[in-house]
Amino acid sequence: MAQQDGLGYRVAMTALQHLCVDGNDIAYRHQPGIAPGTSPLVVFLPGYMSDMAGSKAQALAAWATDDHRACLRLDYSGCGASGGDFLAGSIGRWTADALAVIDHVAPGGRVIVVGSSMGGWVALRLGLALGDRLAGLVGVAAAPDFTDWGLGVTDADRAALATRGWFTRPSDYDAQGYRYSRAFIDDAPAQRMMYGAIAITAPVRLLHGQRDEVVPWRLSLDLADRLRSADVQVTLVKDGDHRLSRPADLAMLVATVAGLANEADA
Repeated sequence: MAQQDGLGYRVAMTALQHLCVDGNDIAYRHQPGIAPGTSPLVVFLPGYMSDMAGSKAQALAAWATDDHRACLRLDYSGCGASGGDFLAGSIGRWTADALAVIDHVAPGGRVIVVGSSMGGWVALRLGLALGDRLAGLVGVAAAPDFTDWGLGVTDADRAALATRGWFTRPSDYDAQGYRYSRAFIDDAPAQRMMYGAIAITAPVRLLHGQRDEVVPWRLSLDLADRLRSADVQVTLVKDGDHRLSRPADLAMLVATVAGLANEADA
């Protein structure tokens, strides 16, 4: 069954489920598809302080419903409907959350990962962990290593990390700003992707708006250059912003994922 969401998409009415991962209940919604085990599972990975209820996640779930595809949406520990402390989260921890749920719903199966903003960083780490199981990767304004180029951590920030365990940055997407924790900052160097070749050989599609004021669009070009895959395509949307959530943007995302899924089937 499916229902209309606020954007007019048909979204599968899949039950909210939980999986205990490292002591935290990770919330997820899984659509098994019509032929489990033969077609790749499409996994959506949200951005920083986002969750599986966003427009891109719902657009993919709607497409998966109509195309009878297996689809997984999840909330990282400490985010959305999942349990745990957000300030204990990190790229490494959230990658482990996603991998645990994937292995639970599709053990040994092939996977297409779709990551938005920070979710693109998680997608790259997850792609490395999946190895030959990775059937494709899509990044939407992917933001690997943003702690290096995007935060500009100051001495005052380091003092805040030492005393209260977090510092804040203003955000257009949250009136209270975003919190960045000591756990997140300390883990980031071990998760870096942009300092050498990236050993992902599966097909990769990178979508990026050229009016993105959060993640520089040229980062997607740099990322494409570092990937070992010979099948990498970068799509730049001249009037696109960071979110790429307009109807035309969502249609492009769905078409991109559908194309990868069809190629993987073939």
